[in-house]
Amino acid sequence: MIRIVSFHMEDIFLTIVTKIAEYAVDPILQHARYLCCFNNYVGILSNAKEDLELTRVIMEERVREATNRTEKIEPTVAKWLKDVENVLGEVQLLERRIPGVSKTYFKRRSQYFLTKEIARRIEKMTELNRNSKFEPFSRITELPAMKYYSSKDFIFFESTKTAYNKVFEELKDKSVSMIGLVGMGGSGKTTLAKEVGKKAEELKLFEKVVVAMVSQPPNIRKIQAQIADQLGFKLQEESDEGRAQRLSQRLSKGNTLLILDDVWEKLNFESLGIPSNESKGCGVLLTTRSREVCTSMQCQSIIELNLLTIEEAWTLFKLLANINDDSLHDLQVVAREVVNECKGLPIAIVTMGSTLRGKTLGNWKSALSRLQNSKPLDIPKGLTSPHICLKLSYDNLTNQLAKSLLLMCSIFPEDHEIDLEDLFRFGRELGLIGTIGTLEEARGEVHVAVNILLDSYLFLHSNENEKVKMHDMVRDVVLWIASERGQAILARTGMDPRMLAEDETIKDKRAILLWDLRNGQLPDDNQFNCPTLEILLLHSPKVGFQVSNACLERMKMLKTLAFLTIGYTWKSFRFERNALSLPQSIVSLKSLHTLSLRGYQLGDISVLGSLQALEILDLRGSSFQELPNGIVALKKLKLLDLYGCLIDQSNAYEVIRKCSQLEELYLHLLQSKKDLPHDVSFPRLKRYNITQTHNEVNNDSLNKCRPSRSLCMDGFNASAQNFTSLPIKNLFVKAEYLYLERLCGGYKNVIPSMDPQGMNELNFLILFSCGEIECLFDSTIITNSNVDMLQTKVFSNLTDLKLACLDSLREVFHDPSSRCSLENLQELWITECQQLYNISFPRNSKLCCLKEITISWCPMLTSLFMPSIANTLVLLESLQICSCNELKHIIEGNVDYGSGQSHTSLTLPKLSTLRIEYCNKLEYIFPTCFGIKIKHHLSMYKHQSHQLHSLPNLKTLDCTECPRLSKFFGQKAVIDSEEDSLQSKEKDVLCLVGSLEFKASLQFKDLTLCNVGVVGVFQFQIGELGNDKELVPLNLDLSKLRLWSLPELKFIWKGPTNFLNLRLLCSINVSSCPKLKTIFSPTIVRSLPVLEYLDIHNCDELEQIFDLGDAQELKILGDAQELKILYACSQEVCFPKLDFIRIRKCNKLKCLFYNFVAGHFPSLIKMEIIECFQLEKVFNFEHETDNDDQEGTDKDGEQELLENLKDIRLSSLSNFKEIHHRFKLKDHVKQIIEDCPKYAPSLYLHPVKFCTMIKSSHKDETIILALIYCA
Repeated sequence: MIRIVSFHMEDIFLTIVTKIAEYAVDPILQHARYLCCFNNYVGILSNAKEDLELTRVIMEERVREATNRTEKIEPTVAKWLKDVENVLGEVQLLERRIPGVSKTYFKRRSQYFLTKEIARRIEKMTELNRNSKFEPFSRITELPAMKYYSSKDFIFFESTKTAYNKVFEELKDKSVSMIGLVGMGGSGKTTLAKEVGKKAEELKLFEKVVVAMVSQPPNIRKIQAQIADQLGFKLQEESDEGRAQRLSQRLSKGNTLLILDDVWEKLNFESLGIPSNESKGCGVLLTTRSREVCTSMQCQSIIELNLLTIEEAWTLFKLLANINDDSLHDLQVVAREVVNECKGLPIAIVTMGSTLRGKTLGNWKSALSRLQNSKPLDIPKGLTSPHICLKLSYDNLTNQLAKSLLLMCSIFPEDHEIDLEDLFRFGRELGLIGTIGTLEEARGEVHVAVNILLDSYLFLHSNENEKVKMHDMVRDVVLWIASERGQAILARTGMDPRMLAEDETIKDKRAILLWDLRNGQLPDDNQFNCPTLEILLLHSPKVGFQVSNACLERMKMLKTLAFLTIGYTWKSFRFERNALSLPQSIVSLKSLHTLSLRGYQLGDISVLGSLQALEILDLRGSSFQELPNGIVALKKLKLLDLYGCLIDQSNAYEVIRKCSQLEELYLHLLQSKKDLPHDVSFPRLKRYNITQTHNEVNNDSLNKCRPSRSLCMDGFNASAQNFTSLPIKNLFVKAEYLYLERLCGGYKNVIPSMDPQGMNELNFLILFSCGEIECLFDSTIITNSNVDMLQTKVFSNLTDLKLACLDSLREVFHDPSSRCSLENLQELWITECQQLYNISFPRNSKLCCLKEITISWCPMLTSLFMPSIANTLVLLESLQICSCNELKHIIEGNVDYGSGQSHTSLTLPKLSTLRIEYCNKLEYIFPTCFGIKIKHHLSMYKHQSHQLHSLPNLKTLDCTECPRLSKFFGQKAVIDSEEDSLQSKEKDVLCLVGSLEFKASLQFKDLTLCNVGVVGVFQFQIGELGNDKELVPLNLDLSKLRLWSLPELKFIWKGPTNFLNLRLLCSINVSSCPKLKTIFSPTIVRSLPVLEYLDIHNCDELEQIFDLGDAQELKILGDAQELKILYACSQEVCFPKLDFIRIRKCNKLKCLFYNFVAGHFPSLIKMEIIECFQLEKVFNFEHETDNDDQEGTDKDGEQELLENLKDIRLSSLSNFKEIHHRFKLKDHVKQIIEDCPKYAPSLYLHPVKFCTMIKSSHKDETIILALIYCA
């Protein structure tokens, strides 16, 4: 036991000794090494530094690689690099100290401390080297380019940003006039070019940006028409040369950017009318798939649009396919591989993402497998992957009709806006349309399929109703698919049809569609052999066609035959028709289902009665002798289109009424002497457009809205008492679009006279010159036939209501029972209703969809709405009232809100246009119900400072010839702060702002006031902000200001100095404001960068255009130094765009522009000053007489300013002496100077030059100038 204890005591002792040695001896040894091993530590330092630098190089290379992959470096890596940089810097300092240690007096001591520092740095470098393994090193982030979202259909990725910036920089370079944007089809060239164009126009790089679609082959007249339409003028020349010269003349003026989209070959600019590269007025940006096109067209800069990067494509794909971080991991993995197969092509990514959205993982894997293994045939080099993607989108369509529609659309030319009606009529034989059920059921299926294709981005939306577009790459792929599946289609544009004889493949075609042909001669009989042909469509707006008997006899399988001069249109049919003679062999086409002969002079068409298989007969816009009786026997005929037809014989109505088998009828007989019989009835009719009027404006309306059932009748005369028993009444009550003109027969109302059940299928109702109509709906008339009407709605689907020239109309709705809600009404238009005293909206009407109201020439109308009705106008955008002499209030009644009940919802949040003209008795526009806490009825409306502004989107305000409207403006009108915040009570001010909170409410673009009693227009009473706050100028968006006949107007703007910035004001016209003393007060920042037009007339008290403000005080002080400072400040003022100035009958003006010099008007072209009897100068500035060294002074000390001035007229200026001190006109200026006795032109033009100018002038002008010179 004792030995064991002793043994343990020895262990404890050894442990203690060891610890003592560890804590005492080791530090001593370490310090000894610092003292004795200096050179060893220096060597170790060098090695450690070398190792660390090598590690740093490796890390920096990884950083560069990650950065190139657009990855974000982890913060720990960045900190490591910073620490390495710091420690290596410290080591470098130590290395500089090492050589000097041996030279000190205390060598050992210095080595000791230096070695100690070296050891610490070695330890630090060793630790950094050891900790250089980072996982993760970097990470992929969302593309920052997603932040550059610029429009609904455009995402600004980094790859597109590069091309965007390059194009923009080239556009800024005025030496570059032609730029080529090149890239793969579907890469987004068109979209990018349009975005560049929008930005260029926004930044005023160009006055106008025009986009023209070129396509293949280029149609010169179509391109010219696109350009001319966007420039706002018509090319009326008939010859190609004349049109080109006219267009070139227009493009050479001003500064225009012309975007030529989808160019496939070298364009002849001379033939098009596009100025050459030397012209500085027109820049060209073209988009193309071929760099060779850019080279051949001598583009000064060629910019390539790259495809999306992998991460950009992934970002776009996730958005479209609805994939996020929460999606299944396996799904994300497969989706990544799908995106990789898309190769960054935007159209492929969009199509694939939309197609696979919401599909199962199995569908995704199947899609990936097809992408990886498909091998399409006959695909151009470089387009393989996009074709595979688009083919896969086609394969993934589960709706078979959608697939058929997509194939059908390939029959139309590139960039064609495909009318769904043409698609339905011509494409039926390539798919499943109309094989089962009625045509209307087939149409329903078509619309479902079209929506599927739109959602899948295989169809694109068009700007016109009932039309779609298809991307050209999608079209190419569809043509290939059709060929692969045996549905061979030949679709060409602009070719000679005789060339078909040289194409050996036509014998295998199912469809031949030739567009925009210039020759109407088909191949010889033996050369045009197409035994399998099912569709033949020939289109030419200029030539007729010659069709032989043998030609059609060889097409036994033909199901659709179409000869077209026009598309499916409702517009004017006044054009010269080319001749087309139908051969007798057409009767051999036993399988012909669709025959379309549009816009031709057909002559005898009796042969059509033999086409027993015919289902669709389309003769739109054609003329012929008579409608054959034989079509009555065509039992399969479902659709008859005679819209815009000119028929020699008057038997058409008699034939049509017998066609009881019809499901669709389109009827408008030009110059017909007969009317549609009242006993006509079509029991199977589901769709009809019947017009019996010569009003072409109505055709434009039909073309825009495209109703499925429309009836337009002029002079319909049937007794109102018997109407409901007439067979024709079904056409009235089922119509979606109803136009009635000169209605006769005792109709005092539409409902219940025409339809006691309420016409609830009606969308558009237009009544014109129906002199007996007293109201549209009278719910007080109860008969046995309409007693059930009390329980039904009336006009429940009405969207557009237009009433014109209804002499007996007293109220629009006489509906005490409030059965008419008008909840879908969008547009109300009433004009020339002489007896209309009230619209009388039913009290429960909800006008929540109403967007436009236009009322004109209704002299008895006293008001429009009750307050409860106005409360529902949440979508109203435009309110226009003209020539309603008895109109006193727009919203009638004066509701007491003193009870404290909140009515803050009484707002018009969408109203952007408010135009009131020639309403002599109008007292106010909006009554006190627009807001709360109203103290008197003289204001437009009032709100609390924290309420939502009642007219937040008002852009255009026009009040013209409303003399009693002076009290409408009352205390405050359009803009108003809380009353208590205002410092004073200005009366009759249009816009009174007492708080900076309401800056956003001043959004006027166009303001017109005429013959109203306002004292002021804009007044800003902004309270003190304190010493620590600066009053920031308010940017007013006003573009056009017109103030006419305002007898009480004393000021236009009033407020703090330099507070209001009119950066967008381009035009100002002030006339007949006898109390106005100044146009621009000191409130205005004296820089009007876009002002172009200044016209002031008949302002008797006008003393200054720009108020002198502080300048007048300086003048009184007479301090020369202050004047110099003021002069220097004035150099900052400029009017770079002002090109027209006209001042007339302003007799108190002594100087137009005081403290402005002519150099501030570099763009001035024309100036007129007439009958300003006290005017002495145009420009006046005291200090400039001492400034002889100004730039622009010639050797005689005279300045040639206003370099662009071309025309000046000075007339009846009895005190006028000079334009500007030391100023002379340029020699080429045209002058008309009359009755200016104190003005001596010879002082401003050298006599010799003046005489020379006289001799070279026009005869009449020479006489005027000579007389002036003699005077």
